[in-house]
Amino acid sequence: MTLICHECGSNDFRLAHIRKTDYFKLLLLQHPVRCRACKSRTYGPLRWALKLPQRVQKRSVSKIV
Repeated sequence: MTLICHECGSNDFRLAHIRKTDYFKLLLLQHPVRCRACKSRTYGPLRWALKLPQRVQKRSVSKIV
């Protein structure tokens, strides 16, 4: 299954953070996802969404001299 973004047409998504308002959708087996291209938020099937990569945070690396 492929989910297409309604805003930009991309199919590149990542998991979105769960909000209090998302609990009802989770009961319906829908998980929040976010488009990587335009950052819009939507819902995808839970089984499909859990296979997506989570948000990757960039960390600065400091050298110890």
